[in-house]
Amino acid sequence: MNSILRLIKKLLKSIIPFWLGVKIRGWWQIIMSWYYYGNKQHCPYCQKNFRTFLPGGEKHDIIPRLDIIGAGFRKNMLCPRCYSTDRDRLVYLYFNSKSDIFTHNIKILHIAPEGSLKAWLSKKASIHYQLGDKYAEGYTDYYYSREIPEMDLTQLPFEDNRFDIFICNHVLEHVEDDRQALKEIYRTMKPGGFAILQVPIGHRLEETYEDNSITSPAGRAEHFGQFDHVRIYGLDYKQRLIEAGFRVEALLPESLGTDLQIQQLAINTRETLYTVHKPF
Repeated sequence: MNSILRLIKKLLKSIIPFWLGVKIRGWWQIIMSWYYYGNKQHCPYCQKNFRTFLPGGEKHDIIPRLDIIGAGFRKNMLCPRCYSTDRDRLVYLYFNSKSDIFTHNIKILHIAPEGSLKAWLSKKASIHYQLGDKYAEGYTDYYYSREIPEMDLTQLPFEDNRFDIFICNHVLEHVEDDRQALKEIYRTMKPGGFAILQVPIGHRLEETYEDNSITSPAGRAEHFGQFDHVRIYGLDYKQRLIEAGFRVEALLPESLGTDLQIQQLAINTRETLYTVHKPF
């Protein structure tokens, strides 16, 4: 079913001009925000309230089998207005708990930027904000800007110690050489800087599962839970980050916000936020 939907989307994108597709999607989001208006859920990015968020995510047998948190189908996941996801709102909760960082000039590199988070951060005058993504063909989607520079996370075009903050949310599971990517993040991060490095994690998987011989979209969906994933991280993910030289913080949502905030933002209480820090 997912492959059929991707083919339909590809066909529509070949017919509808990009500028028109953006407008149609924008109108649709406005209509959906009216239809789902209510007072149970709140999106901190678009500042709208809803009776529920939309469902989203893919369905593959391996996701419940390995209890992969941060992946799969969720009923109350997607904001009808700005399309922020539950994991985007978890990142907001983290930044909100560290709001003092926006009071001085900082440099951020945001890899594969989520639209809602990108719009929110780009409005902050204290941020020197750079973007990048190797998956350039993905930005033919009407939700994304075509102004995202192409960038390889395993070969970043920056000098050492450049960035205060990295945002790399659900990216590493797409990168074949993730250890080299972690080296590049460490190299270009300032001492004392930090990164958000969320990934889906299989809670019934002690060690990360990867197999470079699996290259087809169908094979990757079956083995890794999504057509463009190249591994499933296991409970050894934290150790993988430590081996790259980082100090690691694994934060549950309950440590970042109140029960009411977590309920209103529809955050998955089982999803741990992984942040890494480069020592001084």
